Amino acid sequence: MASFYMGGVTGMGMAPLAAFLSDTGNTVRGFDDTPDPEVASYLAKHGVEIEPPEGDLRAYDAVVISTALKRRIGEFVEAGAKSVQFRGQCWAQICRKRRLAAVIGSHGKSTVSALCAHTINKMNTDAGWLVGAFPNGFEMHRSCAEGRFLISEIDESDGTIEGFEPEYVAALNADLDHTDTYADWSALKCMFERLFSRTKRAVFFPESDAVLSEVAGKFADKARPLKISDDFNRTNKIFARALLEEIFHERLPDDIFDDFGGLRRRQETIYKSRNCTVVADYAHHPSELRAFLKLFNGRYLDAERTVVFQPHRYSRTKSFARDFAEILDGAADSAQVILAPVYAASESFDPCGTSENIAGACKNKSIILANSGEIFNILSRRMANGGKSAIAIVGAGDIYFETKNFLKDKKCQK
Repeated sequence: MASFYMGGVTGMGMAPLAAFLSDTGNTVRGFDDTPDPEVASYLAKHGVEIEPPEGDLRAYDAVVISTALKRRIGEFVEAGAKSVQFRGQCWAQICRKRRLAAVIGSHGKSTVSALCAHTINKMNTDAGWLVGAFPNGFEMHRSCAEGRFLISEIDESDGTIEGFEPEYVAALNADLDHTDTYADWSALKCMFERLFSRTKRAVFFPESDAVLSEVAGKFADKARPLKISDDFNRTNKIFARALLEEIFHERLPDDIFDDFGGLRRRQETIYKSRNCTVVADYAHHPSELRAFLKLFNGRYLDAERTVVFQPHRYSRTKSFARDFAEILDGAADSAQVILAPVYAASESFDPCGTSENIAGACKNKSIILANSGEIFNILSRRMANGGKSAIAIVGAGDIYFETKNFLKDKKCQK
């Protein structure tokens, strides 16, 4: 067994990996500059200690970090780290000893992985899973022995996907999202082609996705095209069902997903009173934002609607400012739209990738730029006006946590 020191350990990608490592007999400790209390409790249950950053790392076999901490690698080396690995590199090593069914795509990975985990629970199999978000009703991970099936989302954003060799792949979609890693469509296609070539048995993909269809066409013996729905919730279930039935050679009941409780920050109702509903969603790519707003507007037709959107990363905002502007222009026809400042994650400030750049590209000048204090003043007035209202908090940044803190003193929180 080994010992691991993990940076940013309460992050959604790091936490289930840390718990998995601990459950399989390793010693795991870590730190987080801004720990999520709910995740910290989950980690404590699995024997993962969270402490202030250590100055001497010589006692650990490896330091594992997310790419958000890559600028601090020198700090870990100076503290005596024998090895510094990115999250995906460490996870790939674990997966090589198991029968990996990988879920990949720009969006939908966590939900499809969680649907599979929900079903594995009901099937009473010895398979494991890793989900990069908090499911309602079960945990983000289940460890499993070497040689067993493991269903997991894997992340293409930082290039560590190159270390995975799955038996099965569910490729949900292909969007040019992480342009700092894949500069253009050609680079993205090559990544999928390499992944499909390493996949041992089958690759599932939407037949309507031109990029994935083109790549999968080179691997006809593995290719499993799926007819998907315009409703992304239904599409997620189509993928989960196809993957599970292929792996376990078993026809699943039609209602297998009916009692699935969803995920935190995926269409999550974080507050509900007689007159007001507040919903949070992780959407941070144009395709995700468009799909979520279509669902949100259709679900709350009889309410006065407010959309708060926090862009994620300067690089993404710079690349997609006009796309975000077009989507928010459309939303502003039937909702109040508020743009929060960009959540930088690990990136340095870029004046070409700010929320002001999105606002400048918007044609509808009713769209508001506001900091968190201003946002919550607006929401307070909206919630107090007595009319029926629906509020969406959208994005992958910290506005979600700030909103939950704002709602703490409100009645009927859910």
